[in-house]
Amino acid sequence: MSGETASPASPAAAEVWLATPDAAQRLDPATLDDADRAAWAAIHTSRRRHDWESSRALQSAVPVAGERRSSLSHSHGFAALALVPRPVAVGVDVEWLAPRDFRALADIAYSAEECAHLASLDDLSELGSAFYELWTLKEAFAKALQLHLADALRLCRFIDGSGARRAEIPTTQSWRATVFAPRPQLRLAVVRLHESPTPICELVNTREWPLPRAREWPIVLDLASSGRRAATAC
Repeated sequence: MSGETASPASPAAAEVWLATPDAAQRLDPATLDDADRAAWAAIHTSRRRHDWESSRALQSAVPVAGERRSSLSHSHGFAALALVPRPVAVGVDVEWLAPRDFRALADIAYSAEECAHLASLDDLSELGSAFYELWTLKEAFAKALQLHLADALRLCRFIDGSGARRAEIPTTQSWRATVFAPRPQLRLAVVRLHESPTPICELVNTREWPLPRAREWPIVLDLASSGRRAATAC
């Protein structure tokens, strides 16, 4: 069953769409190209199939004009699609706050300073949120910078030696990174970057589908390439 087409705010606007888990029911297989149809058929677990269907249904519903770039992510039935005007590059990542052995995973993938910061958090809820905020930032930067995820996990750092928030990103481009909490158990990071030295001041329009509506999500973190919080950089 296909869903109604969602109307972007403006071809010149940066926006991110969140599809809720019921979006998977809106996927119309007829809209899939041969590559996507083969990928869909190759998925063998119901959880992964649900995630994939939500993301492709959202991608089909939100028009992506030729002058815009896009990035796609999915987790726990939710899907996120970020759109920006060219020549800005974009990366998005959405993650459900599933329980994991956060400190063990951080020891494998994060910097020593980030690991020390996570080790200092005794509250499990705070630990999980902090882990996923770092993860979504790193994965969104991987997409925007076109890095392998393993390289982004190592090279994109957000905690300095004093334990303070400080971004170290392997690029000379201007960038802005925003982490949202669209739901208490979700974290969604959007990264935008471009060659101009001018700070990226425009906010990201946040919208949801299949019930098309603009919705403001709580901002957990907003950083800019100046090294300061984005709100003070513009």
